[in-house]
Amino acid sequence: MSPTRKLVASGLFGIALGFAVLALASYVALRAELQRREAGAWLRHTIQVQNDLYQLYGLLQAAESGQRGFIITQDERYLDASSEATRKLPAVVDRLSERVRDNPKQLAIVAEMRPLLGERVEIINEAIADTRARRLDEAVQIVKSGRGKALMDRLHAIIDTMNENEQNLFDARERELNAAGGEFDAAVWAIGGIIFALAAFSFLNAQKQMNALQTSRDSLKTAYDQLIGETTRREALESQLRQSQKLEALGHLTGGIAHDFNNMLGVIVASLHLLRRKLANSSDDYIQLIDSAMDGADRAAAMVRRLLAFSRRQPLSPRPLDPNKFVSSVSDMVRRALGEKIELETVLAGGLWATKIDQHELESAIVNLAVNARDAMPDGGKLTIETANCYLDDAYASENMEVNPGQYVMIAVTDTGQGMPPEVLSQAFDPFFTTKPAGKGTGLGLSQVHGFVKQSGGQVKIYSEPGRGTCIKLYLPRFNQVEPPAELPLPRPRPLELPLGRPEELVLIVEDDDTARRVTAQGVRELGYSVLEAENGRAAIDIIRRRADIALMVTDVVMPDMDGARLAREAVFRRHSLRVLFITGYTRNAIVHNGVLDKDVKLLTKPFTLEQLAMKMRDILDSK
Repeated sequence: MSPTRKLVASGLFGIALGFAVLALASYVALRAELQRREAGAWLRHTIQVQNDLYQLYGLLQAAESGQRGFIITQDERYLDASSEATRKLPAVVDRLSERVRDNPKQLAIVAEMRPLLGERVEIINEAIADTRARRLDEAVQIVKSGRGKALMDRLHAIIDTMNENEQNLFDARERELNAAGGEFDAAVWAIGGIIFALAAFSFLNAQKQMNALQTSRDSLKTAYDQLIGETTRREALESQLRQSQKLEALGHLTGGIAHDFNNMLGVIVASLHLLRRKLANSSDDYIQLIDSAMDGADRAAAMVRRLLAFSRRQPLSPRPLDPNKFVSSVSDMVRRALGEKIELETVLAGGLWATKIDQHELESAIVNLAVNARDAMPDGGKLTIETANCYLDDAYASENMEVNPGQYVMIAVTDTGQGMPPEVLSQAFDPFFTTKPAGKGTGLGLSQVHGFVKQSGGQVKIYSEPGRGTCIKLYLPRFNQVEPPAELPLPRPRPLELPLGRPEELVLIVEDDDTARRVTAQGVRELGYSVLEAENGRAAIDIIRRRADIALMVTDVVMPDMDGARLAREAVFRRHSLRVLFITGYTRNAIVHNGVLDKDVKLLTKPFTLEQLAMKMRDILDSK
């Protein structure tokens, strides 16, 4: 063969070989590209499955949160998120089942999950139905039974298992993607200069997709971390909810007992005062016995008042108040309570806002805190009462139940005493819980402070560390005053003699308890008034229709059929000049709303003394 033919042949062979190499490289590149795309598609499929799992767990959390919000508040708006979540759950499960149809293991797990989801939704709907039917105890019991939590734990474990399986698939498919990329790079180097541009483009494109996948993976991890944080926060709120429900249940119990107990105390106190008045000139031994009985009744009444304060059912008379002037005025009283071994310091903020509060109850709260601080410093120490303006933001409100964000006046009482360990701190507001020896404390001091501040729309926080001391902060709502803050009133001088009435002044006593009515009527007659008695509201209306000369009606608030507030409205409608005095041992929403006494209402709480009754009646009858 001639050299030319050899050259041509060698050239053709080289060209053929080049085309063969190019075809092989193209085939290798094409095959690598197909493998990469398939691996990328499976990676996206895995991410979609994980997204569905996160969405499924989020919907369960939303349904459960909406149910609990509705149980707490009975506000139908909380059910919007719950209803939307339960509506979407079947579609998400169906979509998840469709995505994993090629994976028998995952498909079996989805089949196992379906009845558990249905059962959890049924428990949620059952609690909602009980709440709508006002069966709150049954609804709370469903939550406390733990069935829902057990199902959630099981579902969480199933979802975690599926996530782990998908993560394993993700890792395997990522390795396949990396291997396909290596083949593709080798093919690019073999093709040469022309294929180099295509190789560079493919590499950049592959790198871009890898970055996107990595970004997506990072986003999913961030979302998962946020979900864990939200779950932790909700667990803390659930703990607060359980504590709030416990205190609320105790409040209902104490409030219910207070009415009957105060009625009985009222009869005892009134009878003792009448007996003392009749035996005023008798033997001192009789008077001492009566005084001892009255002292015991007064202490029992004080305990009931503390129980009412804890249950947020005491009648409050809030007035605008300058907290700095208030702290200054009570400092002497606190100093006397502390004794000589404890130093008292007041730190008053400049430009302090006003608040609207019942100053007598606030004074009692501060003294209670001071006495507790004194007992925590048996060897002496320092007590600081501090005032400040503060703002409780949305973040604080989201972490503390029953707190509205806004501006507050803070009064902090800080001691350098023994402090409280966590197990004591968690029960500090529980009624009758005390660490003091028997006979040294009732365990009602802090619970009384807690109930009063909560009833006033405020917040109480305790910060304590064993061996370092305790700080109790009272947050009282700011009052944008349109009237000057009230000055602390001077104590009213006690009269030497009881203010008496006249026989022509006719008083109508309305009380459903026969014994209490009889004793009250006897006391009013003892004061010189003429008395008519009625056992209920209807009987009182009949008397008012017949008698136009009734000057004052003294009526119990809590009565069957017609309560005292409704009786007063109907009575005054018929006799515009009629004066009304309410007496009660338990204030419901008849004359007290949101813990505040209605305007122009005259109220005397049981048990009351004959002197208190005489002064109250005389004030009402003598007022214009």
